[in-house]
Amino acid sequence: MSDGSSATPPHGDALEVPASDGEAPAGSGFYHHLGRVELWFTQASVVAMTLLVLVSAVSRTAGHPQSWTVEMATFCFAWAVFVGADVTLRRDKMVSIDLVVKRFSPRVRAWIWLVNSVLTALFLVAMVGLGSRLSYTTYERAFSGLPWLSYTWVTIAVPVGCALMLYTMTHKIRDHVRGLRGLTP
Repeated sequence: MSDGSSATPPHGDALEVPASDGEAPAGSGFYHHLGRVELWFTQASVVAMTLLVLVSAVSRTAGHPQSWTVEMATFCFAWAVFVGADVTLRRDKMVSIDLVVKRFSPRVRAWIWLVNSVLTALFLVAMVGLGSRLSYTTYERAFSGLPWLSYTWVTIAVPVGCALMLYTMTHKIRDHVRGLRGLTP
């Protein structure tokens, strides 16, 4: 099992990129800027969620429970999970099981990675569509402690996060195909 600490895709010297110790891939332009915004947003969401849970615990201990804090923490959690998933994908830190795959030649591993990535992209397309539908169907549902906040703002994290991951996957697949052209049989 690999923790993704080596650069993805793991398919030989012809396509390997040096490990980045968790840093975002070097670059400039919109893709790079978006990655920095995603990281900041995810970090802010985790901090806000933690503070909200702390406020909830303290207020409950003091005898004045605040239910809205738990609901806002849920909101922050959903966004942190789905936007953070793209941060993890960009940095090649997704957990992968490569016990069998690492025994293949670099060319076969490269093709396995490509097929897996295309399947992942198709799954993300489905999640964007189904998540959008879910968001639409929950627009009338509100949080019990925050009746002015529609539950759609939580469920829309699914299609937004999956769309961000799809954008990242298209970049990774494009770069991978360019690298495949350089592999010799």
